[in-house]
Amino acid sequence: CVCVCVCVPLCSLLASVSLGSPVVGPEPIRCAPCTPDRLSQCPVVAPGCEELLREPGCGCCLACALKSGELCGIYTSPCGSGFKCTPRPGDPRPLHSLTRGQAVCTMDNTATSSDTGPSHQLPGYSKPYDPRASADAQESMKAKLNSIRRKLVEQGPCHVDLQRALETIAISQQKLGDKMNRFYLPNCDKQGLFKTKQCESSLDGQRGRCWCVSSGNGKKILGSSDVPEDEECP
Repeated sequence: CVCVCVCVPLCSLLASVSLGSPVVGPEPIRCAPCTPDRLSQCPVVAPGCEELLREPGCGCCLACALKSGELCGIYTSPCGSGFKCTPRPGDPRPLHSLTRGQAVCTMDNTATSSDTGPSHQLPGYSKPYDPRASADAQESMKAKLNSIRRKLVEQGPCHVDLQRALETIAISQQKLGDKMNRFYLPNCDKQGLFKTKQCESSLDGQRGRCWCVSSGNGKKILGSSDVPEDEECP
């Protein structure tokens, strides 16, 4: 079995984008290889699946493609051919929806629609994995993230920490390269305060840990334990 090393457009570009000074020339973060051991742990796809696609991001397994209108995100199965995973119209937190699996599989009309503003979607996630499309996907996501960055205003302590986190990730990625497979980006609300639940992101195909914090300073609540990804903080 040939090991595959996959570039992740979203995570690699988060590591190369700084809200302060630009960082030039970092190599993209790469996923852990799909070893025979990891492939042997892939779950069996349910019978009757109409379309099989490779898991998005750093996944190594095949998954049953999601259909139109089904919830999707970075950690879910990919949308079927001809569909894209995109937040609902007017969603105030599009990236939050993508990372929490609250976006929706919609018809991909990109080729026929005009560009009326910044878009938040997962490029290439509705198609089988194609290494040749990696560079184009990275450039597309880089442009989208730059657009989001220009609109981000420092309204509170969470946004300040978000800027610092992006800069730290970019520096760490340059030093660690392929060894960097986990990172943390603060989850902010509309007022620039911390959401009470914070989670780390992972590039090794596993979900990162989550914990509860104080909304004012983002510090973990003393005495609290980590919480499952699908549960909320009290």
